[in-house]
Amino acid sequence: MFGPAGARRVPASLLLLTLVLLGVAAWCVWSRAKAPTDGTTVSPANSAVSIGRIIVSDREPGTPFRLGDEIVAIGGVDLNERAAQLPGGEPVHIGETIQYDVIRDGRRQTLEVALRHYPVLDSLAAWWPMLLVVALLLATSVTVLWARPRDPAARAALMTSSIGIVATVGAGFFPLAALDLVAGNQFWRWYAGQLAFALLWGAVLHFALAFPAVTRSRAKHRAVVAGAYLGTLGLYGIAWAVAFVAFDQPLERMYAVVTPVLVNLFVYPALIVFLLIRKYLRQNDERTRRPLLWLIASLIASTGAYFAVWVVPVIVAGRPVVPYEYQALPFAAVPIAMAAAVLRYRALNIEVAVSRSLVYGTLSAGAIGLYVALVSALSLVFPPIDEIWQQAAVAATIAVLVQPFRLKLQTLINKRLYGERDDPYRVVSALASRLENTPTASTMLPEIVETVAAALRLPYIAIEIQARGRSETAASVGTLVGDSHRMPLTFHGERVGNLVIGKRSQRELTRPDRIALAEVARHAGAAVYTTRLTRDLRRSRDRLVRAREMERRRILHELHDGVGPTLAAVALGLDVSRRTVGETTPTGELLGRLRDELQAAIIEIRRMAHGLRPPVLDRIGLIPAIREYAGALASRTAGAEVDGVTIVLEVPSSMPKLPPPVDVAAYRIICEALTNVTRHAEANSCAVRLWVDDDLHIEVVDDGIGLPAVTNGGVGLSSMRERATELGGECLVEADHDGGTRVFATLPLPKEGS
Repeated sequence: MFGPAGARRVPASLLLLTLVLLGVAAWCVWSRAKAPTDGTTVSPANSAVSIGRIIVSDREPGTPFRLGDEIVAIGGVDLNERAAQLPGGEPVHIGETIQYDVIRDGRRQTLEVALRHYPVLDSLAAWWPMLLVVALLLATSVTVLWARPRDPAARAALMTSSIGIVATVGAGFFPLAALDLVAGNQFWRWYAGQLAFALLWGAVLHFALAFPAVTRSRAKHRAVVAGAYLGTLGLYGIAWAVAFVAFDQPLERMYAVVTPVLVNLFVYPALIVFLLIRKYLRQNDERTRRPLLWLIASLIASTGAYFAVWVVPVIVAGRPVVPYEYQALPFAAVPIAMAAAVLRYRALNIEVAVSRSLVYGTLSAGAIGLYVALVSALSLVFPPIDEIWQQAAVAATIAVLVQPFRLKLQTLINKRLYGERDDPYRVVSALASRLENTPTASTMLPEIVETVAAALRLPYIAIEIQARGRSETAASVGTLVGDSHRMPLTFHGERVGNLVIGKRSQRELTRPDRIALAEVARHAGAAVYTTRLTRDLRRSRDRLVRAREMERRRILHELHDGVGPTLAAVALGLDVSRRTVGETTPTGELLGRLRDELQAAIIEIRRMAHGLRPPVLDRIGLIPAIREYAGALASRTAGAEVDGVTIVLEVPSSMPKLPPPVDVAAYRIICEALTNVTRHAEANSCAVRLWVDDDLHIEVVDDGIGLPAVTNGGVGLSSMRERATELGGECLVEADHDGGTRVFATLPLPKEGS
């Protein structure tokens, strides 16, 4: 996965496109460093410019401009008329002096402006927050791609960071100057950055489509991704068309034409958040939902902060709340959230590759916040802190203040990522606390694996029970990817099972992991032994119940096919003998009495046979038998003086084949419950519900008078409970919360391997 072998699997087209984008970014820096500037900042996308006017939003020291100056002409060329042509023009040179016509305080003035070198290094230093965010994004995406070169989300991350570099270098670090509208090629450098900003939203949507995994077919995914990028250009085209229809003056049209990202800012963030939320709601796997939640939260928070601090204030008041140099800071949450998702929830199945990104990213974000707060506070008391040495002094102070928190932060993040592996006592204590509240032995092992997986942040853990020369998985959490580590579980010197641990990465388990897991294994052996005894007891009980049911069916067949026909033949013989000797003779009367007694015995044998197993179950099956019995009860009560009971059946259309003891118990419980409803409940309606998941569930609810305050526990109620208990289930008879009585029974079904 790592190393040159993994790197060679990165598509050549992706590498070529990345190199092209980086080349464009390099050209932007080189072009800006070579070209002169007039010292103004008038970028329409990030200044106080009104539509149809070019306003100086920032200026370099030593220039004759003032903030708020409206530039109307450069070198005698009217900007409104010049806006009808392509921006830029013949190159100018450093040291030239050009006349600017500006409107200041309502009066038109002419200024002599000497062109100068652009302060590239000073600009980079001033825009250090954007450099930091780009570096975080690029480092995270490159590292993830190096580890998972075939992962679509990793490729999308690289595209996002590459386009982001072009956007920030082209139009972020080096804003548009008034001179760039009429001379040189710097407008096109800035325009390339603006176009990259528009495409950047398509790249973010591309990443949202691929993270944490692609759910569509490859062809459909590629089509949707292409639509994501083309959509940015489509929205730009719409804005262009609207500008040419809505505005008459060229300078008014320029405002919309030269800012491709303008419309995307109001469409793509909402679309991306909607897509991620829909993907989150459609996912059932918690390991997929959690990374999406991290990304959704970071995007909403960063985009909301960007709009609240920079976009909305510019639209309303013409100035941002915080200087533009800090506008990239909110988006530092995105690469940090991505790194956290990869580490905490293994969204891309890697861990160590970006293990330090979250720690230092969080430190950086905290230091940035502290820096902004400290600089803002000092600026209110002292003159503006805009010198490099002043900013360096503040940064050094923050570095000293932050250093003591690094180890604490490292410990906290390690605990969130890796759990309590450094404190085995906490793991065992949490395990004992959960087991103390475990109601049954069957849920002990699931509680153990869930507790240990949560405490140690393991991607997979399972407990195997070893019995009769083989092992079977009794409980597991997570998905096993790659190799696993096994630890024996013993009880009084006997090996009763194994603890199977999925590794967090390709590395072996660390020493703290092994110590914590050894403590867990030492305490889990008794739980595994108890569970094994419980399973053996359940298997023995199931075998006993099945054997008894088979014996009952054998006796039923003997009575039906052997004893029954024999007694019927004897009865016929008695009838013939009685007619032969005469029915009124003493012998005939004796034979009549013998025949009546024999007929009563035959009826009793039939009743006993029906009690062994209702023949209707073998004749038509459980569901039709229940319908038949319910229909008979309903027709029987309909003729009474009071209104009959309406019985509603909510049963599946088809049922899996049930073991004979289970369908007999289910039939008997339902029949007894319905009989009680018709005899004692004085109910108008009754609902019978039957469903199957891991077990068979029965519910009979009526709207009658309910249970008496004191019950003697009749034969019917105890019979229902006994039938459920002997199968390992339970039967509850209780007052329903809406009135009436509720009978709820659960009958276990044989599990695989039992």
